Amino acid sequence: MSAKRPFIVYTILAINLLLWVCLELTGGSKDTENLMRFGGISFLEIRSGEYWRLLAAMFLHIGAAHLAVNSLSLLIMGGMVEKVFSHIRFSIIYIVSGLGGSAFSFLMIHPFSIGAGASGAVFGCVGALASFFLIHKQDLGQLGKQNLNAILILAAINFAFGFMMPGIDNWAHIGGFLSGIMVGIGLTPAHLTSTKLCINRVTTKEHILNHKTAKTLAFLVAIFTIIATVIVANNRNFIDRL
Repeated sequence: MSAKRPFIVYTILAINLLLWVCLELTGGSKDTENLMRFGGISFLEIRSGEYWRLLAAMFLHIGAAHLAVNSLSLLIMGGMVEKVFSHIRFSIIYIVSGLGGSAFSFLMIHPFSIGAGASGAVFGCVGALASFFLIHKQDLGQLGKQNLNAILILAAINFAFGFMMPGIDNWAHIGGFLSGIMVGIGLTPAHLTSTKLCINRVTTKEHILNHKTAKTLAFLVAIFTIIATVIVANNRNFIDRL
């Protein structure tokens, strides 16, 4: 593995907890006006130019249960991604996936609703893991196929659960998951660092070139999709949001 301890995950968890405590002490994490002050996703505010909310909302949570569920998910899925991809790559995956989730939320959110949470970034971690096991399915053999299937089943269950439960921003989940897949393709290590996992290594120059090209394109597609989503959302008529 690339990283022994997921200290970036621990740092994000600490930030999330600190901000939640601040929310609770200044009016409550379920108070709409308080969430607005701290950077919750609001269609009208973002449309007026407050794009910083797309980033800030990733670290805010509405209620203790919301914080607990996302923290546990981040600890498990984010910890795996940080160990597999390295600290820096995990940070990129987390931020880009979170922005992807926020962008999709901004596109679909009701104009008088407030969105917040790390679930888009967490789903991005799931998507990045899916990309990793898909790319290295030959290297990992049956282990890779089993992990890929397990991750896809987990994602499907969570999507289904989200659609059945009220008040869950499934568009943020979808945006984060798709962004995670694309960024995961772009940042997946070309070779596995563990000799136990590295079974089949490809050394032909043509394959490596094509692999790097595909990785770059995948990363650019993720960035372009986020920007395009924000532009489309920003130019929708207000009446469409009612």
